[in-house]
Amino acid sequence: MTDGAGKAIQKAGPSTPVEVQGLGGVPESGDVASVVIDERKAREISDYRQSRYKEVKLAKQQKLKLESMFEQMGDDDKTTLNLIIKADVQGSVGALSTTLEEISGDSVSVHVVHGMVGGINESDVNLAAASSAMIIGFNVRADATARKMIESEGVDVRYYNVIYNAIDDIKAALSGMMAPVLREQAIGLAEVRDVFRVAKLGAVAGCRVIEGEVKRNLPVRVLRDNVVIFEGQIDSLRRFKEDVTEVKNGFECGIGVKNYNDIKEGDQIEIYQTVEEKPNL
Repeated sequence: MTDGAGKAIQKAGPSTPVEVQGLGGVPESGDVASVVIDERKAREISDYRQSRYKEVKLAKQQKLKLESMFEQMGDDDKTTLNLIIKADVQGSVGALSTTLEEISGDSVSVHVVHGMVGGINESDVNLAAASSAMIIGFNVRADATARKMIESEGVDVRYYNVIYNAIDDIKAALSGMMAPVLREQAIGLAEVRDVFRVAKLGAVAGCRVIEGEVKRNLPVRVLRDNVVIFEGQIDSLRRFKEDVTEVKNGFECGIGVKNYNDIKEGDQIEIYQTVEEKPNL
């Protein structure tokens, strides 16, 4: 332990800045360091705090999800499904909010906590965690920071591009009649770094794969500021002027989107596939 001048010291009083070496990990800003009489006591405190951290994290992840609604249906009190709705246009926000809240019945109610235009951001996830809400994204996606928070907080997020699919999905779940459904599965995400004009191909996006992988025969969406502006198919996929079928995370490639030439630098290309899932109610 050294003081501000770099001199080794044995003790430090209140408000004295020191540099400590030998820690087993990197502490975060705001962490509290406790001084104890021996190593055994320190291990006891450390084990207790780790146990408490796991309990708190698990409690945060036990959010009210669509699949767990029926576990609470036996309670005497009415079950409420809280929703946060983010969409590409205000008309979609209004239509979803009004229609979904009308689904409410005797034993379950739907409450829209917040509805707004734009991509899903950190504030939306914080609100969802605080209000035990599910997030519905209509023609929008979560940004990178929000995606990390969604995973760590255990927030349930559902993406849709057809209003009636969102409405029917929740209606079916709340009525206990949900059949196997088609669910979108994210495969990869590429960021457009440059745009080239190529004869016979039109606009080709010079991209870097930032998540997952790009596969040639799967459907794609073009995102601009986390809002869906086009849906289609990959027309061409190249690396170093050679046609390829897939490109892994971290590599660069050229992507041509079929029948779309308005691609711009900074856009993102989302690759996904549709899979059939059996609901877990």
